[in-house]
Amino acid sequence: MSSPRSTGLIWALATVGLAAGTSFLVSRSDQRTTSAKPSEQDFHRWMHTQLALTPAEHEALEPIELADETERRRLREEIVSAGRELADAVRQGKSGSPEIEAALTRLNAAQATLQRATLSHFFAMKEHLDPEQAEKLLQWTHDSILPE
Repeated sequence: MSSPRSTGLIWALATVGLAAGTSFLVSRSDQRTTSAKPSEQDFHRWMHTQLALTPAEHEALEPIELADETERRRLREEIVSAGRELADAVRQGKSGSPEIEAALTRLNAAQATLQRATLSHFFAMKEHLDPEQAEKLLQWTHDSILPE
């Protein structure tokens, strides 16, 4: 059986490891260009080729797409900022500190908001598609959520 001190040390190391991993992933995403990520580019290519959008549908979807891109950019900036905050808190090296907890909360909230915005975007688009197109969009969304 482990001692309370060794259990605390294990938790501290796990927290620091998680924070470091998260910080690394966030910093890597910050180093990329501000253009759409490949998965977003793939989606838009898929949407235009597989849904056979009419000019009217394209026109109806354009403002939705522009608003979504603006919101996604804002949320990505929030995620990067929260990741930096977490990295700074980890650097201070105080496991379970209020600073680490606040940074984790902020990072998780921003990531969850981005996920919600993405789903809202897909459902808003669905409203402007015919039933067959909408079903294809829902299937693509379903498949993209599943782990590979």
